[in-house]
Parts: sequence; C-alpha cells; structure tokens
Amino acid sequence: MERRFNLLIVFFIFVALLSLAGFFNSYISLLPDKAKFPLVIHIHFAAFVCWFILLIVQPILIRLKKYDLHSQMGKISYILAPILVTTILILVKQQAESGIMNSRSDVFITSFIGVLDAISFSTFYLIAMLNRQNVRWHVAFLIGATLVVLNPGMSRLFNQIIPGLGLLAAILLPFVIPIAILSVEKIKHRRPILKSPYFLFLCCWTTEIILFLTIPNTDFWRNFILKVL
Repeated sequence: MERRFNLLIVFFIFVALLSLAGFFNSYISLLPDKAKFPLVIHIHFAAFVCWFILLIVQPILIRLKKYDLHSQMGKISYILAPILVTTILILVKQQAESGIMNSRSDVFITSFIGVLDAISFSTFYLIAMLNRQNVRWHVAFLIGATLVVLNPGMSRLFNQIIPGLGLLAAILLPFVIPIAILSVEKIKHRRPILKSPYFLFLCCWTTEIILFLTIPNTDFWRNFILKVL
C-alpha cells in the first residue's frame, strides 16, 4: 500500500511540474508585470497551483496516517473546484470574444475544448468525492480530473517543441495512463476490467473525443457560441 501512495505522490509531482512548465513562458515568467493579465487569470492560476499542492499533500497525509487532517484538507477542494470551473468558463468566453473576428473556426473549436474541460473536470471530481470511502474509485477519478487540468499546460509545452504535438498528447495521455493501470490490475491483481473505475474513465474520455471530433463543426454549436458572444 505504501508503494502505491509513493507512486501516486511522484505522479502528482510530475504532473504539476509538467503543467507549470507549460505556462512558464506565457505566464509565470511575466508575473512581475501583474497588470499584463486580467484578474481572472491570476485567480485561475492560484486555484490551479493550490489544486496540485493539495493533490501532492493528500497522499502524503494518508501515508503518515493523518486521516483526520486528510479529511479536513480535502474540504479545501470544495472551494477550489468551483473556482477552477468558473474561471475556465470565464476565460473561454473572453478568448472567444477576442478571437471571433480573426478566426471563427478556431474559436468554435477552442471554446468547445474549454467547455468540455469544465464539464469533464466537474464530472470526474464529483465522482471522486461521492466515492470518498472507496479509495480505488476516489483516487481513479481524482487522477482523471487532474489529467483534465494538466492538458492546457502540457499542450502549450509540447507545442513549443513540435507544433501540433500538444493536441495529440492531450488526446492520448488520458488513454495511456488508465490503460497502463488497467493492465497492471488485470495481470498482477486479476481484477476484472469492466468493473474498474479506470475502464469507466476510458469510456468517458472516448465519448469526449468523439464529441470533440463532431460537435464543434455543427451549426448548433456555432449558433450557440455566436449567441453567447
């Protein structure tokens, strides 16, 4: 059990560093000039950093058998999650408003990604919190919610290496990680795949990719975004 929590701590640290690295050039390195960014970006980034700190601290507390403190700290997420979702949606609207005159097709796609991220993060977080007493399901969907939060920073970082690589990584990584965990569960622990929370996450993510490939180009979505703006 200790080994699993150690792996979880290392994973969350890696994810946090990877995501922060993606925002270094576009935000962190420019932080001394706070007036360069609207307040909502600072709020979003602060909540985003606090989310990763909480993710790293929580398994450490479990490993140290500080269960009451773990439970109390977990309540902070009741504040962080709504802030993250709200700021995501506000930023999506602001970016769509500023970009609609330049490239409507890009706005339709990026706005759908943002809205889908907000919905998927909320869904995975709610599943995780509703299963607080079931460690396996709780951890699985916290990982799922974190992969959603990771994607924007990781995409920026990988696009700096090879343009377009960020989108590919954002699509594939949420497949790779649960498939790897499912494989270990099946081979090492003989657990049924269809009853695994990671299988449910894979189904959710597959549905999201299908929606991403179909909805942004529909008249329904285009008209919806134009009405909102």
